[in-house]
Amino acid sequence: MIKITNLTKSYGEKKALDNLSLEIKKGSVFGLLGVNGAGKTTLLSILNGLISQDSGSVEIFGLDMNKELKKVKSLSSIIPQHLAFYEDLSVKENLDFFAKVQNAEKESYDKSVEINSLEEILLQKASTLSGGQKRRLNIAIGLLNNPKVIYFDEPTVGIDPKSRNEILDSIKEYKNFGITVIYTSHYMNEIEKICDEVAIIDHGKLIEQNSVENLITNRSSDSVSVEVIYSEKLQELGLDMSSETTIKTKESELFATLKLCKTHKISIKQINYGSSNLEKHFLDITGAKDV
Repeated sequence: MIKITNLTKSYGEKKALDNLSLEIKKGSVFGLLGVNGAGKTTLLSILNGLISQDSGSVEIFGLDMNKELKKVKSLSSIIPQHLAFYEDLSVKENLDFFAKVQNAEKESYDKSVEINSLEEILLQKASTLSGGQKRRLNIAIGLLNNPKVIYFDEPTVGIDPKSRNEILDSIKEYKNFGITVIYTSHYMNEIEKICDEVAIIDHGKLIEQNSVENLITNRSSDSVSVEVIYSEKLQELGLDMSSETTIKTKESELFATLKLCKTHKISIKQINYGSSNLEKHFLDITGAKDV
């Protein structure tokens, strides 16, 4: 289990993480959602020992990062957005080089090749690979140290849908090897497809943590958004707004909300019940206009 307790990190006067606490189950695929600037990258950097927190603690499989950082880092691997290999070398030469640097065992090497379907392109020069193949090589290099935890930071940016699905399918298989995956993406359909559980972060704080299914279905029966035509009265009434023209309410309070709109001559355009998918739920609770 990964246990994050009251994690705080500031850059000058800006708080990137604000007493953030969450727990991630061992062997799960865990999604981190948040708009740009929400604190996701800062959290990943702390979990990987790249930066230190101002306060709070992190335990990974019972190891305190403050006391056993070197051991914790040996258990993990981060797959960055940018491609981190040598274009002039073949796929095999890249894997051989990074395997030697990391003292990787043959079993781990073979598993990295197999999971990412690199067998048929091992002798191909990296610069000639397709976008999806380059991503798979990038991921394979990150698996060479046989990590117990893998952090994916937007790993499918800029690749075609077929390659994206192949990568997502392979990530789902990591659970069979007991690997814990922490996954960030702006593609909500990716999170829905592969994640067991999701945490939504906004302004450095945990807004919600639950399974994907519960995030959608548990709220659908009671979550209502009322789309209206903008009126200055909206601000005066102090309503719970997810945007300048969308009122957030509960089904049990819907009648009172509609009556209030009628009293103040606020025109109603549409009433939406529940969150039909993860993206809509995310936009509803963060008030973001887009992901």
